[in-house]
Amino acid sequence: MLKRAISLYIIFGVSLAVLMGRIVYLNNSEYSVASENNTVRTLTVGEKRATIYDRNYVKLTNSKSKLVAVVTPAAGAIPHIKKYMSEKELEEKIKAGFPFTLEVNERINNELIRTFEVPERYSYPQPAIHIIGYTDSDGKTGVSGLERAYNSFLNDNSGTLTVSFQADAKGRILPGMDKTINDDNYSSDAGIVLTVDSKIQNITQRALKNSKIESGCAIVMHVDTGEIFALASVPDYDPDNVALSLNKENSPFINKAFQSYCVGSVFKPLVVAAALENGKSVNTQYECTGEITVGDTVFSCYNRQSHGKVDMTGALEQSCNTYFINLIMNMDVELLLSLCESIGLGKSDEIYNGCFTSSGAIPKSEQLRIKGELANLAFGQGRLMMTPVQMLKMYHVLATGNYIPTKLIRGFTDYKGIITTQKEELPVKILSDSTVTALREMLSSVVEKGNADKACSRLVSLAGKTGTAQSGIHKNGKEICRTWFAGFFPSHNPHYIVVVMSEEGESGNIDCAPVFKEICEEICTVH
Repeated sequence: MLKRAISLYIIFGVSLAVLMGRIVYLNNSEYSVASENNTVRTLTVGEKRATIYDRNYVKLTNSKSKLVAVVTPAAGAIPHIKKYMSEKELEEKIKAGFPFTLEVNERINNELIRTFEVPERYSYPQPAIHIIGYTDSDGKTGVSGLERAYNSFLNDNSGTLTVSFQADAKGRILPGMDKTINDDNYSSDAGIVLTVDSKIQNITQRALKNSKIESGCAIVMHVDTGEIFALASVPDYDPDNVALSLNKENSPFINKAFQSYCVGSVFKPLVVAAALENGKSVNTQYECTGEITVGDTVFSCYNRQSHGKVDMTGALEQSCNTYFINLIMNMDVELLLSLCESIGLGKSDEIYNGCFTSSGAIPKSEQLRIKGELANLAFGQGRLMMTPVQMLKMYHVLATGNYIPTKLIRGFTDYKGIITTQKEELPVKILSDSTVTALREMLSSVVEKGNADKACSRLVSLAGKTGTAQSGIHKNGKEICRTWFAGFFPSHNPHYIVVVMSEEGESGNIDCAPVFKEICEEICTVH
């Protein structure tokens, strides 16, 4: 009897030990971990890609937001959210017992509902869309613009906002338990800081939108730094619905400011600059009869109009082609080509990381030995091609005498919003002070007395030049003209350079000068 009792006791002890060992094993195994994980249910409220700012830290992306409510599935939540869902959907959500998010148009905060402000990546019209670009549908892969060029940086500095609930093994939340809000880099201020000024950007976009330019661009640069304060291209597109613009005319996804075009008479002031540096005087005169023969080719002024005897200022005011053909024939063209090279004409500009403009084109020295080629260059035709960015740099040289690269990125901010700035470029002297003084005077006279009267303002002194260039492209039996206005203001103490271009226009004065004037006048009201 005693032996049997001892045997049963031993068997019971061994069984108990095995059972305890199994319990310990389960508590330390993946099954235990899985069980613990099943007690927490996490809901994503919002994801935020790193922000792109203007120069004053105004948000260009993530600037608008929506309200997202996190709802605890309980009967008490129904009165607050029933207008946002059908009765059937609401019943199913409550019955399932799982927390859910809901976009709402008002803040609702109680023990069952918590509302969060979640930023939306884009707005429409999106400021500086052709600079910023857009992402694909998942919001994590940049397709164009800064979104593509700095995709890794923007993703690495993205964040997520989640809410965690205590739940049973089936994932249904436990009543009475507190929510936990998790900020995984969601509040970070990290991002890219542009040179763009959002106020001037909006002015520039609005001026283009209000104009007759259907396809073109406008750019504003600050004189002191070479920083681009605004860059707008039309037509634009909705970054949240790019499919809508895929088949639209005039290539809305192309940034017109980075493409190269024929330029026409807007180039003439650089010919003047080269002539003045070459020892020519502003008083140099020429008798314009409306046309001039070079070799076996006859070149004429617009509508073969005769301007009579004109000096350099008068030739610019009337945009006299024959004057400039005669001028270029009697000067050292190598100095003009040297000026072009100093400005970077014929070379691509890297605007930001991996984003290059078209290179444009300038004729080579040996090509200009052909008199017809040289005559064409005198008034900006022939082989000459320029981007609006190159035109911006050229007029900066004309207005200041200095060359400075254009700049679009000021720097980058960390999660605390502390900026690391880009290296500043120092200006390089290109033209003499006397040449600059003469150019300011002449280009001011073009606006006030010449054929750029639609750029004339009563509010601020403006200086600049029109351009209407034949493109060699015909549409409906008519040749398309690229039209321009480029200039600066105030005319005798420039602060800003402004370039406006239309891909298909009537004339620089009709299409582009009014846009130039509106931009300049509006900038004066905000700065």
